[in-house]
Amino acid sequence: SPKLGSRRLQSGDEVITQACGFPTTLNPILQNNLVPVFVDIDPATYNVDPARVARAVRKKTKAIFLAHTLGNPAPMEPIMDIARRHGLWVIEDNCDALGALYQGRPTGTFGDLSTCSFYPAHHITLGEGGAVLTRDPLLKKIVMSLRDWGRDCWCVPGEDNTCGRRFAWQMGTLPKGFDHKYIYSHIGYNLKATDLQAAIGIAQMKKLPRFIRARRRNFQGLHRRLHPYADVLVLPRATFGSEPSWFGFPIMVKPSSPFSRGRIVEFLEKHLIATRMLFAGNLLRHPAYAGIPHRIAGSLRHTDDATERVFWIGVYPGLTTEHLDYMASVFGLLFDRGGRKG
Repeated sequence: SPKLGSRRLQSGDEVITQACGFPTTLNPILQNNLVPVFVDIDPATYNVDPARVARAVRKKTKAIFLAHTLGNPAPMEPIMDIARRHGLWVIEDNCDALGALYQGRPTGTFGDLSTCSFYPAHHITLGEGGAVLTRDPLLKKIVMSLRDWGRDCWCVPGEDNTCGRRFAWQMGTLPKGFDHKYIYSHIGYNLKATDLQAAIGIAQMKKLPRFIRARRRNFQGLHRRLHPYADVLVLPRATFGSEPSWFGFPIMVKPSSPFSRGRIVEFLEKHLIATRMLFAGNLLRHPAYAGIPHRIAGSLRHTDDATERVFWIGVYPGLTTEHLDYMASVFGLLFDRGGRKG
């Protein structure tokens, strides 16, 4: 946004992001002619590694854009310290982590901006869409402009002259007094939720605490039931000082496993247990991103390990004890009867 003056990101500026993730943290960087700088993840949490972020900062670096992987909070204290020292913007992709806490504070409240998703699979749903959050009045105005076709006016639909000078503005080379409702200060979009979606969202928000408790309970239930297979599977753990709002249950297959990830996933799916990869894994290995401008800061070894050996299963709030018992029994059917114990 030109309204940010000298802090505006310009074409060619760099944005640090994790190499292992979902395209929604990468695509906006590319769509705005910025250069993604990819860093590796912490293999214990699958979140961005702050030490690698610190080493990735260069003169052209202007922002950090990170996700809280599968509802497990990224280590925001060291990340924000890096941002303060170098004057960087921080954007949190909080789409998988609504309700998660890091050091007692909700994820999505650390950075300059954060995003939520209301896609059906997420913690709450409006059917589709999402939200952008900020505490900065100027950023709020800019975000609303980008949402509303890029117009400079901030009147809500059905209202006029909120600023009190609708026909007194002079911007660009337009004549003085041109209707402020039709002056455009950004190249924007039309991304407003409908009233019906908003009504669904309000009702969903009332259920969110119950959903989060259920997800945490299901996560703990799976962790306890799958612990007997910890010699062949790396079970997930929370970031230190955090209370995740789990979106899923990530599992890494150890080299000592008698079965590959592909074989395990195939077996689970055959027994009606849905699986997912750790989103895109290494984004740079996808056809869409062949030849994009980018920089890699250090090795992406852990990202590649996750691409090859990690999958996750669900902790949907509607799962019952019987569902969790069944899921564990299928793992047992594979490992206990499939040769792991002789």
